[in-house]
Amino acid sequence: MKYAFQGQTYVFSTSCLDVLSSNRQRTFLAKEIGGQLFARFEEGAIVVEVATVTSGRSRRTRFGFWPDREAERQDIARLFKDGLHYIGDWHSHPEPCPSPSGTDLGKMRDIFNQSEHQLHAMLMVIVGQTTFPNGLFVGAVTASAVESLHPVA
Repeated sequence: MKYAFQGQTYVFSTSCLDVLSSNRQRTFLAKEIGGQLFARFEEGAIVVEVATVTSGRSRRTRFGFWPDREAERQDIARLFKDGLHYIGDWHSHPEPCPSPSGTDLGKMRDIFNQSEHQLHAMLMVIVGQTTFPNGLFVGAVTASAVESLHPVA
């Protein structure tokens, strides 16, 4: 799947989409889960190759996910050694076609503003219960806003 924002193309690898899809909240009792997104920068595209699942001391409820930030920092350092760059976060929602909450929007703007990076935008991905692309929210996060992106050919 491909998405575009301000002249930049984001391409999600099959393995990345497989991780996201396998973590949908398919049952009533399923808890939210999440992780980070890592990419390689190629000519004309940012290829999102890896979606991690944050472990450690993360807290999960049906309607909330609070990641273990230390575990996430360790993932960033480990994957950077393999040439992968942190470009955003993902988490699940217990709704068919997900949309970000006010808390989601605020958290991602904070991450964008507090992270050391040279990105025009970071990604916020929310995984819903429906199959993709309808069950996937992809947002481009900048210092002041989150813009919903739609798949492109």
